[in-house]
Amino acid sequence: MKVTVRAPATTANLGPGFDCLGMALDIWTAVTVETGKPNGAPEHGLSRLVWQGVQAAFESVGSPPEVKIEADGGIPIARGLGASAALRAAGLLAGNALLDNVHDADALLAMGTRLEGHPDNMSPCLLGGFQVNARDASGAVLHQQASLPEDLEVVVFVPDFEMPTQESRRKLPRQLSREDAVFNVSRAALLVAALAAGNYGVLDEATQDRIHQPVRSEIFTGLIPIMTAAKEGGAAAAYLSGGGSTVAAFVRGDVSERVARLMTQAAISKGFSGRSIVTKPTPRGAHVV
Repeated sequence: MKVTVRAPATTANLGPGFDCLGMALDIWTAVTVETGKPNGAPEHGLSRLVWQGVQAAFESVGSPPEVKIEADGGIPIARGLGASAALRAAGLLAGNALLDNVHDADALLAMGTRLEGHPDNMSPCLLGGFQVNARDASGAVLHQQASLPEDLEVVVFVPDFEMPTQESRRKLPRQLSREDAVFNVSRAALLVAALAAGNYGVLDEATQDRIHQPVRSEIFTGLIPIMTAAKEGGAAAAYLSGGGSTVAAFVRGDVSERVARLMTQAAISKGFSGRSIVTKPTPRGAHVV
């Protein structure tokens, strides 16, 4: 049996929504899982992440079969675009398909969150759209899809260097002042409300953050100049996508290409090569083709 799954890239945090806000983007990876003798060790490369998803789907029902795995690498790894979530989600869906879809969406989200450690990428990858996530006292994931303006575009600058999430997370502060906590809570709430209302005028303030971006801007010295260039080009807001190194900008109107060009130029001027992509949110999550 052969199963092909498409899974979207995701952008998480969106500034202040650390570990809880995530959005699916119209950038896709394709993964094929076929029963039969493996064409290589699934413990290596992209196949390792897909295989983790397949194993998780089978965990409660028995041992998974031997499989061949092919992944096209459509989402750059360790760039803050949710590549690991997409590959694991693809493995989960493929494994679930091999099991005649024994698991529902919430069960798959729970499995994926255990693999990822947090739901901000896995939730929009599996469910699509803009997802607000939390965990209850038992650790179960609560999620709610939030509205987005129809004309929203997202410009991402993807640097050529990796910024592994776990490495940058180790440098984050373990404690916050009450002032900083209120700052982030208020901006995250404002961001969800502003996007739902299509109020682009407050998005710059609504994407400000005091938890992770200040520390990560010290690791990635091009972050602030690239964000500044995006807004000077007409973007409503800019932020570090997930744990980086991708920088994302919210754009409306006909300025997307200019924003993309200025973000690339700003990065190059600071010694960082890469490419800009003009994309948009997608309401569709990972799915079997």
